[in-house]
Amino acid sequence: MLELLSSIISSLPIWSIAILFIIVLLLLILIGIPVTISIGLSSIIFLILYGKSLANAVTAMMIPLQSFPLLGVYLFVLMGTVFEMAGLTEVIVDALEPLVGKMKGGLAVVTILGSAFFGLLTGAVAATAAAFSRIMGPEMEKRGYPREYVAAVLAASAPLGAFIPPSIPAIIIATSTGTSVLTMFMVGGAIGIIVMVALIILVLVTSYIKGYGGVEKRFTTREVFTRVIKALPLLLVPLLVLAGIYLGVFSVTEAGALGALGALMVAACYRRLTVRKVINILLESGRSTAVVMLMISTSYILNYTWSLTGINNSMLQFFINISKTYSPYVSLTVLAIILAILGMFFDVIVLSIAWGATMMSAFAPYGISPYHIGAIFLFGVLLGTATPPVGAAVFVVSDSLKVKEEIFKGIIPFVILYMILYIIVVFVPEASLWLPRLLGLTT
Repeated sequence: MLELLSSIISSLPIWSIAILFIIVLLLLILIGIPVTISIGLSSIIFLILYGKSLANAVTAMMIPLQSFPLLGVYLFVLMGTVFEMAGLTEVIVDALEPLVGKMKGGLAVVTILGSAFFGLLTGAVAATAAAFSRIMGPEMEKRGYPREYVAAVLAASAPLGAFIPPSIPAIIIATSTGTSVLTMFMVGGAIGIIVMVALIILVLVTSYIKGYGGVEKRFTTREVFTRVIKALPLLLVPLLVLAGIYLGVFSVTEAGALGALGALMVAACYRRLTVRKVINILLESGRSTAVVMLMISTSYILNYTWSLTGINNSMLQFFINISKTYSPYVSLTVLAIILAILGMFFDVIVLSIAWGATMMSAFAPYGISPYHIGAIFLFGVLLGTATPPVGAAVFVVSDSLKVKEEIFKGIIPFVILYMILYIIVVFVPEASLWLPRLLGLTT
């Protein structure tokens, strides 16, 4: 029976195999199996049907676990977990409130800037969404912001946590495609700055029209100075990490170790650590890393399976043919649409490992920078995290603030803004490459 199924599947056209694979994957997800496990299971099913030894799957799964740069993922996760669980988010908010909080829409601006700053510390979307939903959500509602608008601002600003370096998605995109981690960091930073400015302009205009207020408390010059000085050590840790990588003093993994150590030292200086809290931080960072590494490992199995079945090669030829027949930018448009849709269901880790290197190869003959492709992957998939119905940031915020349908109404202007910015990133390479080029990095 197995041999019959194997012969039938082997005789099918590649596009039919790809559709069949997606159907199997979706069925596994729909019956309640987690996405990461579903990816691994569907890949193993097709390897068995192709009569391949599962030893190959194990080999593919072990590839990322032997990667020294990916050790940096755990270390950066540990750094972010220290800042999050030590309760240092409040220090960021306290510093920003007197600086920008008094203007109309000031609390929304504090949320956006705080999310960007928190991205420097954690590099993760869900952690940013959870931290600011807890702190800023109730405060904004107290100041008269409608709940759906509060939820929308929080969900829309959360992806800044994954754009601003040190970004965990950027590390994985770079290591899985053989590109520079530092340059990919700066690509994410370039996009993050543009997104941050655009979000601030949108909330200021909206708040002016609708009369949303800011922080009512008056701050003395001494209070402002004290709050800012208190927050400076938090900023120094990620800046030292990035400066060290840029200057070639240490590798990304070594930078992650320094960042984790620095985070622990800063948290200790703020008197935010206890023995129990340190143990919880280590356990939580271990759990978070295990989830990420399992996703990376199953994504490598997916990549191996798609390469074996010819799906990756067919995808490569598909995009090359579109570029030849029409234009490379028509091909980029198709890729951008696919990533935006899949980003609502799959993590950037999965898609970058499965397709990243293939897509960079498809566009290389037309002079399109691999970092431009990396930017499209980063933005396209993170767009999905802020987009209903299943975006990670939307889910975390709606669960934290106990909002459901309201968030769909409030987030529409932000989704439109993100789509406009996404189009700019796709068609204007300088939008994502200006910062690495400014720093003299090869793009």
